[in-house]
Amino acid sequence: MDVVVAAARALTLIGDGAAARPVVRAVAPRRRPRGLPSWVAVESLCTFDEPVAGVVMEATTHPQPSVRHLAATVIGSRPLPQAAPVVREHIAAEEDPRTLAALVEALGKIGGSSDLTLLARFARHPDETVALAAVAALEAIGLPSSVEALAPLMADPRPRLSERAAVALTELGPRGHEQLREFAKAPGPAVQPATYALQLTAMRSAARGLD
Repeated sequence: MDVVVAAARALTLIGDGAAARPVVRAVAPRRRPRGLPSWVAVESLCTFDEPVAGVVMEATTHPQPSVRHLAATVIGSRPLPQAAPVVREHIAAEEDPRTLAALVEALGKIGGSSDLTLLARFARHPDETVALAAVAALEAIGLPSSVEALAPLMADPRPRLSERAAVALTELGPRGHEQLREFAKAPGPAVQPATYALQLTAMRSAARGLD
């Protein structure tokens, strides 16, 4: 395994996109107990020269979840805007939660306003990892209309999700802050996450003032 990792890092230093396909193949476990660690493969694929987009998009349909997860991570990390149609096509059919979360988060990096409805639906996904990825994606898109998608999540019974949605609203400008203040004043399940996010914002502002 040390040799496998060293070889992948050597390819990263060379940076030739022609090595993209062998790196993707090395992630899928075959005769070895395990394949190339995905984080090493992501490092390589995000560093290679073009062309890698075609190889990465092709990997989104690989039978191994580890390879599909790799592809989704690279699409969002590099990022590859041209892969948006592929992500939209496969996101509804993906059954592996970890890969689905990576696809959802990637869509936040390469998608746009047309994806808000889809991301809002995934923000209510029963798997919390997927739901959190959708909140991050809505924040990353950063449009004023993201506020309407995030606001209902403030009442979600999952504390991590409601708090993450509240923090996301702090990053969406005056409209997001106004929504938080409204929640903080009204009785209901959204009071606590809204108060938390507003206090966090105040602490950050105070810290910046000390710089």
